[in-house]
Amino acid sequence: MPELRLVDPDGYTVPGTAQTVPDADVEAVRHRLLTETAPAHAAQWADFGYRADAYRIHPEPSTNGQ
Repeated sequence: MPELRLVDPDGYTVPGTAQTVPDADVEAVRHRLLTETAPAHAAQWADFGYRADAYRIHPEPSTNGQ
């Protein structure tokens, strides 16, 4: 199971977005993070030039059980 995290334009993980998800749910979680979470976070930081389209999803291999 991959760990997905929403990364802001400066390369930082948006707090509360790192999550390990089953393979079957990866696309749904990616979609939610990019269409719901990124715009909300960008709106909070709009004064600093943040735009939702500059956010990315960073997948990392899960470390559970290793």
